[in-house]
Amino acid sequence: MMNRLRRLKRGCFLVVLAGVVLLILLCAALFVLVYRAQAQGTPRLPLDALLLVDHSNSMWDKGGVGSDPDLLRVRAAGLFVAYLGVDTARAGSRLGVIHFGGESVLAVPLTALDDAGNRQAIRAAIADPQRMDWTDPLEALQLAYDTLFPRGQRDPARQPVVILLTDGKPELSPAPSPTNQAAYVADLRALVDRFRELGCPVFTIALSSQATDRDPEIQTVYRNLWQEMAAHTPPAEYHEARTADDLLGIYHAVVARLSGAESGAPVVEAAVEGQASETIVVEEGLAQVTLVVLRSDPALEVRLLRPGGAPARPDDPDVRHTGERGATREEMWAIANPRPGRWTLELRGQGTVLAWRDAVPRDDARAPAYAIDGADVPARVPAGQPLEVAGVSVRRGAANEALVDTGLQILVELRRAGFAEATALARDDGAGCDAEPGDGRYCAVLADPPPGACTLHLRALLDGAEVARHVVAFEVVALPRLEMEPPSGVESIEDRAGEQPRGDEQGGPTADSGPTADSRLTAGGRWLVAGAAGLATAAGVGGLLIWRRHGPLAGRRVRLEGGLRVLAAPPGHPTGALLDLPAARLATLGGTGKGGVALPGEPPRATLRAARSPTGDAETWIAPLAADDSAEVTLNEHPLKTARRLRDGDVLTVGTYRLRYESLRQASAGRARHRPRRRVGSVGGVT
Repeated sequence: MMNRLRRLKRGCFLVVLAGVVLLILLCAALFVLVYRAQAQGTPRLPLDALLLVDHSNSMWDKGGVGSDPDLLRVRAAGLFVAYLGVDTARAGSRLGVIHFGGESVLAVPLTALDDAGNRQAIRAAIADPQRMDWTDPLEALQLAYDTLFPRGQRDPARQPVVILLTDGKPELSPAPSPTNQAAYVADLRALVDRFRELGCPVFTIALSSQATDRDPEIQTVYRNLWQEMAAHTPPAEYHEARTADDLLGIYHAVVARLSGAESGAPVVEAAVEGQASETIVVEEGLAQVTLVVLRSDPALEVRLLRPGGAPARPDDPDVRHTGERGATREEMWAIANPRPGRWTLELRGQGTVLAWRDAVPRDDARAPAYAIDGADVPARVPAGQPLEVAGVSVRRGAANEALVDTGLQILVELRRAGFAEATALARDDGAGCDAEPGDGRYCAVLADPPPGACTLHLRALLDGAEVARHVVAFEVVALPRLEMEPPSGVESIEDRAGEQPRGDEQGGPTADSGPTADSRLTAGGRWLVAGAAGLATAAGVGGLLIWRRHGPLAGRRVRLEGGLRVLAAPPGHPTGALLDLPAARLATLGGTGKGGVALPGEPPRATLRAARSPTGDAETWIAPLAADDSAEVTLNEHPLKTARRLRDGDVLTVGTYRLRYESLRQASAGRARHRPRRRVGSVGGVT
């Protein structure tokens, strides 16, 4: 009887265990199916955008000098509101406005833009700004942080973004000391780091004027600081408006980038006297086309005609429209899945019209016929030396073969703050930096790019017609100079360059005089310096080898250090968590297996390897598992094609995940190089 009871209990236990295992397997299968369905059609997150607008004294007319006395910054903000209001790619977006000067005011709290009444209320709230004395961008950014992250937490269902416009600089009144100014800048950098930790880009727009052009501190310190803020919070950008007239185009470029739209130069620039029509070409494979129309006179009438002549009406099911004749100067038309062909803008009235055509490709659109490949530039490039862009090719069709054609030209343009700094024609003739003529790989050299955030714009022209374009972002960093002085009492060649050499009466050296005493002394000094440098180098290398062999690190295996902070993840996976790297020399990134960093839903795509630097510090390197994985893994927005060293703050994209590498040791070393950060008192701006 007891044996029978035991067998019965054992059987019940096995049945329950099998049921639990089956339930777990069913849940896992359901999770995979749901995840795949979501991953295939995941829309862009709606935006929580904050416009920070400088209304300090210098923005207004003051003694004939003012950065924006005509309030074009208000029109530019209205364009931003209208664009997001019709954008289906970012449906559900909200927008807020902060006015700042000596103080900061939340003029418009985060407000939904899908409703036309809300958009009108925002326009009314920002239409009549008041002077706000001085300029305190730090307080404005702090208010933005508190508004977007009320408890220091980010809403995972929304994408925060900040757009800062200013023309001045923070100043401490009445006579700021260098220590106070340095502390203020340190506070700004620390706050921007907090935005970066929460995945919030900070776009910066610097507005120039006669006053800012005359201020050396703005040109040498704060201009670079605004660039740095944008560069450290990707995918943000820095823009510089040479005049207030540039603001409309800059705000359009920022909002188009946030919407994922491809944009470029205006497609319409027309003066209208009575009636005119302009043709706009729409190609196949587009999920949305947005026409941004700016008119000098609100009374000017704008009609949009489809291919074939039928009008596009605001109440059509595929149309989202904003802007009213006689009421607004901007008008937006967003067309979902537009019919390819020639669309027409009919214009009636008096004035000028400027229009952009922004396109959002469909996810299932076929690959372009041509694509630019190989334009790899490091995320940080040292200043003071030429920039070589090598190995650029144009790939054709699904076969992805390099295009070799005598009618092919590749133009390389260097831009800084949105303006072209230099242009070069890439070469495939075996001269200069090009390795082999006629191999389809082009090379261009740009001399001494300026420090700051820069972009390379590459355009491929085939028989004069553009077939592909590519943009690469990077930062030019000024490096410290290494100067070697000769020993005391030894003159250098430069010291003697201005003197005439000794010789005969004609000023030249005699045929049999040999080296002069001065030249012998200079040569001796050079040999002395070279010998000292060689001895120092040999001693340093020898000491390093002894230290590595017998020092405290001798016999210790290097291991991975740091962790990966999850900035973005597929639906159903939490963000903000820190994934510690395993205490091993090698690990995989991706998958769910042991001995690596698990990323559910993503197969293994990269390897992590620990190495020791020449100074003995542990380093973490990352490399793609295979060549096909380089398209799915990026480091600081650049495809990972070879092994790269990870530094604190580097951002990785692995399939559907966005991760930031964090190293306490590197962060501590970085903080030790900076002064303690502290908040200072009232600040001022350009007067």
